[in-house]
Amino acid sequence: MRTAIIVVVVTALFLVADASAQNQGTASGLGKVNPFTPQFKKDPITGALIPTQPFTSEPNHLNNAYPTEPWNQLGVGRVDYGQVVQYITVPSQQATVTLYVPGPDGVPPQTREDAVEIPGYYVTETTTGYWYPERWSLQQLNVGVYQWVKLPAEFRKK
Repeated sequence: MRTAIIVVVVTALFLVADASAQNQGTASGLGKVNPFTPQFKKDPITGALIPTQPFTSEPNHLNNAYPTEPWNQLGVGRVDYGQVVQYITVPSQQATVTLYVPGPDGVPPQTREDAVEIPGYYVTETTTGYWYPERWSLQQLNVGVYQWVKLPAEFRKK
């Protein structure tokens, strides 16, 4: 019973100490909200970038959002996808591929045509562009040699 009380008290002390380390007034700066202003400005005379504040008083960089996250208000690497206008259906496509059929030695290779279906997908049209999802496509590597490739999702501006 006594050890259980000691464990509870020690755990509570660790939790209080951990929460107090996140205080706004700590020297490390953890928990301070970073300003959404450029950290550098251009010198009008030399054109060089100079810091807007001394490096010693900057907020902790662990509080910064990753540059491509939507809540990063600095907009570094940020894409404005706009509002959804409509969904465009791209139907599945039938493709005829010419394949080489290997034969025994001394016999010239023969070809045969084969029908392949490339799966369809939906394109999302937005007010600023088009969003293409991951999709499968057929890539010709060489004459008579084809390979399925998964195309990455992408956004194309209007």
